[in-house]
Amino acid sequence: MDIEPHELSSDDRQLLDTAWDLFDEGDLQGARTTLTSLSDQGQEQPDTLELIGELALADDDPGAALNAYLRWNEVAPDDPEPWIASAEVYLEYFDDAHEATRLMRGLLAGPELDSVDEADARHLLGLACEARNDRRGMVREWLAVLRLDALNDSAEPILTRTNFEAVAAAALEELPDEVVERLRNVPILVEDRPPEALVLEGLDPRTLGVFHGIAMPDQLSLGPGPDAGLIHLFQRNLERESFDDDDLAEQIRITVLHETAHYFGASEEDLKRFGLN
Repeated sequence: MDIEPHELSSDDRQLLDTAWDLFDEGDLQGARTTLTSLSDQGQEQPDTLELIGELALADDDPGAALNAYLRWNEVAPDDPEPWIASAEVYLEYFDDAHEATRLMRGLLAGPELDSVDEADARHLLGLACEARNDRRGMVREWLAVLRLDALNDSAEPILTRTNFEAVAAAALEELPDEVVERLRNVPILVEDRPPEALVLEGLDPRTLGVFHGIAMPDQLSLGPGPDAGLIHLFQRNLERESFDDDDLAEQIRITVLHETAHYFGASEEDLKRFGLN
């Protein structure tokens, strides 16, 4: 039976699904071993090449990942995903914002993208502009992302606002009583995503949460003022980053603790040590 390009045989599909499952479970060697059992045609499928790239990044080998994404682009020239994946590698691993910008501008100048891929491309272009100190370009792209992400939302959120707030409140209950007492006058505001005013100030529209105001150590010297602090949680952004309900609950928990730590004056480096980045 002839297999059309990008169409996997049933055996190859089963093997590839198994390899992805192993990768998601953290069994990188198992995923690699499973991939070697694919047919020659299966080795050159987009899903296979994407996984090869992910495994290369897990091995801290971004050059091998780029090679996989180049092959992916060759077998699926109309697919925007290898362009986006390559730009992410250039930006995150090689600190090459210019190449990431070139790739994303090229992708956006080509055939019209669907709104999800366009949002991803513009978000990455905004990150590249930020790295190049092009604030105007960054804000322009991120305002477009804000609009596109709202268009791409599902009709209903995963959690009702009441249930979302309950999960956030449960995260606060993990904190010592003294900390909870100090947070009593720091409201937690739940919104779908950042308002345009914060994006205009330079906030990433896909931020999961943010502390806005005067951190407690600064209040000790400056005085609390009428608006000493506010913790924002962005529900739709948290939901788009989560695999399922359990993962969403964990993402809310981490974000609440992350922004609470900012209120107490912790830096991003501190948060990395605490496992809250």
